[in-house]
Amino acid sequence: MDDAFLAQLRCPIDPQRDATLTRDEQLLVCSRCRVTFPVKQGLPVLVPTEAELPAGTREVSQLPCQRAMNRRKNRN
Repeated sequence: MDDAFLAQLRCPIDPQRDATLTRDEQLLVCSRCRVTFPVKQGLPVLVPTEAELPAGTREVSQLPCQRAMNRRKNRN
């Protein structure tokens, strides 16, 4: 996967689609919440159910992007 392609990718869990992804060996890491996505046979697997949550996080609703979205919803 080349850098130009990687620059186009965004974390699929981030509702705003602002969070970029960085490469870490055979993983892509969300710049905002540190969720990791596997790279299989050179292709990123950006399926939320395939993601690994950061240590200490039990569910997606605990991620910073999800908490921010919930705060915005509650204000409206």
